[in-house]
Amino acid sequence: MDSILALAETLMASPWLLLLVLVLAVGDSLVPMVPAETVVLTAGTFAVTGSPSAALLVVAAWAGALLGDVLAHHVGRGAGPWARRLRERRIAGAVIGRTEAALRTRGAVIILGARFVPGARTAVNLTAGATGMPRRTFVLFSSLASLTWSLYYVGIGMLGGLAFAQNPLLGVALGIGLALALGGALELVRRIRARRAAAAGPRRAAPARTGRASPAGTSRVSRSDRAARGACPAPARGAT
Repeated sequence: MDSILALAETLMASPWLLLLVLVLAVGDSLVPMVPAETVVLTAGTFAVTGSPSAALLVVAAWAGALLGDVLAHHVGRGAGPWARRLRERRIAGAVIGRTEAALRTRGAVIILGARFVPGARTAVNLTAGATGMPRRTFVLFSSLASLTWSLYYVGIGMLGGLAFAQNPLLGVALGIGLALALGGALELVRRIRARRAAAAGPRRAAPARTGRASPAGTSRVSRSDRAARGACPAPARGAT
């Protein structure tokens, strides 16, 4: 435990820490397995001591997250033809269609929520580029999402550092627990909304069932039948 704490303290005091945070935040937008949140959160825990600077840490995390999102959007724009081919497949086409519709109607909310769910942010950013979301609009939404993300992780890291000033590793554990809880809650909400949308889709697409014929229509048909029968009486029995 002491060796881990000593290693963390050495890393937090490194002049390369802010650059590391920026690079990891860029990579995290493209490859979900990059542990950017953990590093930002850990740095936030140690920031309560004044080193690293909390303000510079927020700026580095925000800049890296924004740059990574813009790169993912750019990659998505180049993958437009590939995305169009995916639309022809039933499952992939349905997912892309739902994501595109959500981005058009509530783009800021979708990009903000996806920023806190590893993997979802990459998928949403790529889809935003592939489906033609304007770059300026995307940069605006991503700037807000990235700033919120950086403030959140630095903030909960500092909260853990204040709560466990004598043991920063416990502060890091607290911050990671809070981050996992938020990510899990957002993913749960996303799945519930997706299930509701999938269940509502067939009901909207199903044609309305027709009831009994209207009395007016029945009466018109009956009157026309009676008129036809009166005009053309049945032949008398025995006629040849």
